[in-house]
Amino acid sequence: MEPNSQAVFPPTRWSIVLAARQEGDSPTRHAALEDLCLIYWHPLYSFSRRRGASPSDAADLVQGFFVSLLNEDLFSKAESDAGHLRSFLLGAFQRYQRNEWRTASAAKRGGGTISFSMDVEDSESAFQLEDTSAISPDQAYEKQCALALLKTALGKLREEHVSTGRKKTFDLLRPLISPDPADGEVPSHEAIAEALGMTPEASRAAIYRMRKRFRELLREAVADTLANPSSLAIDAELDALREALTSR
Repeated sequence: MEPNSQAVFPPTRWSIVLAARQEGDSPTRHAALEDLCLIYWHPLYSFSRRRGASPSDAADLVQGFFVSLLNEDLFSKAESDAGHLRSFLLGAFQRYQRNEWRTASAAKRGGGTISFSMDVEDSESAFQLEDTSAISPDQAYEKQCALALLKTALGKLREEHVSTGRKKTFDLLRPLISPDPADGEVPSHEAIAEALGMTPEASRAAIYRMRKRFRELLREAVADTLANPSSLAIDAELDALREALTSR
């Protein structure tokens, strides 16, 4: 993060942005944008809801925005904003919200060029659980982006456990590292050990390994947001992530 930056969260995932800016209407470009939309759908949905949009209008706004992002090649304008692509994404969304969404009927939910679908009810349920009273929509957007990055790392950790036949271990230990309170109460070491058929010492070792691997995956996810992911830059972005998460 540049010294003069006022942002408290790192920019949009760099590799996806670069892929989305490839010339031509390539499958890679579409896939990159869809990955971006999956990560940032809820932060933008939450931002739109906090600005007064209804659930259906917020969903249409975000869907239409990501369609326009691809169709109008808005990423080609982001080069001079390198290092601040999170802010670029929010700024582009706000312009789209102000000027374009009412006339973008082709980009309504179920239309356009994005092939996946998002569960609007899930997004709205998550929004209703957020504390909307204490922070601004912009701060909330940054916080939701931080949570999205944590959940990306957590999703990769789950995939690793499932692929190696350790889904039960992941499910039991997830509340210990998950940023989502909906994942339930944190179990005791004794309960974990009993459920896994381990001694308490062995369960503590398993917890340590899982937390260590989560930190590694989180660093990888953060590195993926940086143009020059040095160790110092990653550390700075992790500090920014913690700052965003503690916004009140």
